[in-house]
Amino acid sequence: MKHQSQRTINRLLFTAGILIPSLLIGGTLVLRHTELGQDWLRRQWIDELSHATNSQIEIGHIHFLQPGRYAFEDVRISDQESGKLICQANHIEVEHSNKTTDLKVHTLQIPDTTPVIWINWWNDHVLSIAKYHQLNIKIGLTMLNDLPIDSFHNATAQFEWSSESSKLTVNWGKQKKPLALQLTRTHLHPIASTLLLQTNGNEMALGIINEALPLQVELGEKATFNGQLISKYHTGRFTSEVDFAAEGEIKNIELSKILGQPGKSAIDGLATLTVNRAVCNSNQWQRLQGTIIGGQGTIAREWLPKLASKLQLRWLGDLQEETIPYESLHCEFAWDPSGFTLRGETEGAYIGTILRHKNGPILGDRPESVIRSATLSEAFQR
Repeated sequence: MKHQSQRTINRLLFTAGILIPSLLIGGTLVLRHTELGQDWLRRQWIDELSHATNSQIEIGHIHFLQPGRYAFEDVRISDQESGKLICQANHIEVEHSNKTTDLKVHTLQIPDTTPVIWINWWNDHVLSIAKYHQLNIKIGLTMLNDLPIDSFHNATAQFEWSSESSKLTVNWGKQKKPLALQLTRTHLHPIASTLLLQTNGNEMALGIINEALPLQVELGEKATFNGQLISKYHTGRFTSEVDFAAEGEIKNIELSKILGQPGKSAIDGLATLTVNRAVCNSNQWQRLQGTIIGGQGTIAREWLPKLASKLQLRWLGDLQEETIPYESLHCEFAWDPSGFTLRGETEGAYIGTILRHKNGPILGDRPESVIRSATLSEAFQR
């Protein structure tokens, strides 16, 4: 009788300690890999992520690897209000705990979405996930409209939260010192976001950051920026209610884009703009200082007299061609609301020359001249 009671107790202990947990774990694993279990698991994650990011989330399939580790396939994220696709990924590895979530994205695809839409989404949705939850993201390859962006290869992102602000830091590129972008958003009224970009000697397409500029300028499809800038984003659009500042170098500028008019070609050629200082406040430029240098190009002769007169330049070569070829362009400028100055070459045989023909100077500076600011726009209205 005693042995029978012992056997009964042993069976109960085996059932409670080994059999039931094994059945539960095995049943859970089986359930996760059935169609019913997959629907339950996918719905659970979609609901949690949709609620956390206030976005529309779609997940094609979820692989349960082990507790806290999953693999998502065919993930699409769309803006909740507009329904616009923000990004999609073919495969994401997820490690999740109470305080930290690590995401490894194999290939991230981004549609043709403007930076403003992206930043609105980050600010209003992703940064509201949790105040103290740490989210780390690593991206293997980024594709824009199915085209790979080499400069975004091996991108990493990190999020930091506090009660006062949220911060997103992104580094990308194959270079030893990658490009860095940091977006900080305040949580207290008035809410504003600060965008800080540091290219660290690398060149990036100007079009990527064009909407971060207070004034939208078309400089050509191949224009690139190398330097640093800071801009504040406020009330759904980029403004200059607070400081915008930049310094660096813009290459491959198409002069016809900034000095031309529809249907007219006043000047053609490529140039490089070195920005020593650019400051904007209250939606008004406060300071622009730099140097623009160009190589060979052409300029319309009919434009030269008005340009020389308005900008108080010396017209040194009255050539007869309708379209005049030039060998070099060199102009140092300093502008503020009170006026601006223009200076030509600072050394060599052609000191003071702004535009030079193969046979000599075409336009030269007047070092004593300070020109009123409004004259600049007037000179370009031919």
